[in-house]
Amino acid sequence: MPIRPLLHRAARHALVRVATGALLAAAGLGLPGIARADATCATSAMSGASQPACWRPFAASSPFNAELPANPALAPDSAAVQQHMQTYGWSLDDSGNSGFTLTGNGSRPVYFASPSDPVVTIHCTDESGPGTCRGTNGVDVNGAQINLPAGAVPSANWDAHLTVIEKATGAEYDFWHASISGSTLTAGAGSELDLGGAGTGSQGDAAYFALTAGLLRPSELASGQIDHALVITVPCTNATGANVGYTYPASAGWGEYCGQYWNESAADAPMLGQRFQLAMTDAQIAASGAPAWEQTIMTALAHYGAYIEDTNGSWRDEGMNIITQDPSSWTSLGQPNQWASVISQLGGSNGRLTSSVPIPVSRLRLVNTCITQGTCPGATGPAPSDPSPAPSTTPAATATAVASPAAPSTGAAAAAAPGRATGAGRGSRSAHHGRRSRSRALARARRLVRSARHARRVSRHALARRRARHADR
Repeated sequence: MPIRPLLHRAARHALVRVATGALLAAAGLGLPGIARADATCATSAMSGASQPACWRPFAASSPFNAELPANPALAPDSAAVQQHMQTYGWSLDDSGNSGFTLTGNGSRPVYFASPSDPVVTIHCTDESGPGTCRGTNGVDVNGAQINLPAGAVPSANWDAHLTVIEKATGAEYDFWHASISGSTLTAGAGSELDLGGAGTGSQGDAAYFALTAGLLRPSELASGQIDHALVITVPCTNATGANVGYTYPASAGWGEYCGQYWNESAADAPMLGQRFQLAMTDAQIAASGAPAWEQTIMTALAHYGAYIEDTNGSWRDEGMNIITQDPSSWTSLGQPNQWASVISQLGGSNGRLTSSVPIPVSRLRLVNTCITQGTCPGATGPAPSDPSPAPSTTPAATATAVASPAAPSTGAAAAAAPGRATGAGRGSRSAHHGRRSRSRALARARRLVRSARHARRVSRHALARRRARHADR
């Protein structure tokens, strides 16, 4: 792998990658497709047996792939939501212990289909109401025919999610309440979207995110590097009456609101689509005492954040759960369970990784929606080396709340952002900010080039295929 000067992404993950790599090497076991590469892997290289960590769906400009700035404006309700989480005992997992646990259960099966795979016809029933068999792009999937690997199954939970990615076209198909019988794939809701797009406007989940957007995969955790935002579920969301609040990149508000099933105020709860950021520097994460695999997750939370994608359900569960890929993505195809392999190699047991070090909810804050949209006024300054001193104040831009009567008012001040320093010897803040800006620009340019090449490669195939599918409608 060539050395790329000024590419801060490699530098900030170096210690975590070395520690994780040492664990994997010590285990003496191999796992197909866990090697990390700087270049994004092509979708055509993915299969049931090999799903490398370097594959990242959607454009570099997608809200799920855009790195947070050094000093982001915070949502006006950030402090109130943080207080709500602490008041009601929310934690960043649902294990009930005082540390942090990640299980390999998963809830989102993802299948990569080739033209040689069996063809199925989609029967989509609009179970959630008219129009829920098409995404915001207007493409109705009912009656469409797609390839589906033999043995593919939806998730075994109530939502019965299913994602099928056609490698030849770069199209992702997301389904909810899915079932498969013979050559028919039935779903209560579904949509088709382009892997070169933003990853929004799907029909698979409560916030209308694409089901692969932000999904944590085992090969990423094993590589020690996660270059995208994560997605999480929360116990409940804010609401006025039964109107669940949501904000960009969410485009809908399904799920449970606080107070719907138990006594918890909805007034200061978060909205679907809001983005948490872990307010810790790289140096603080390295010094936290957390194992390497947990530091990988913490680093992603600090640099990319986590979007609220759904709620946990009608039972009382105060955990905020990171959404992970379902093991059936491999096991239903006769392949080894990649989560089980990674968990074992990283020192876990019984299908889970457990750490005594919690990811502190008190250090999670909400980023202003204008950061995600790129509409915040003014430029952000360099980050302080440690966010624990008294926060500085910057004017907070208006938070966007789409069709949400419970949207917070504007006018709150933004707190200091997590620093990005990785240790001593980095020079002055202004010099560090200059290096960071240049390296960010280099990384962004490379990602745009990769996205453009991929888009040209699949656009002709995608257009022809979509016209054929929908010509008779």
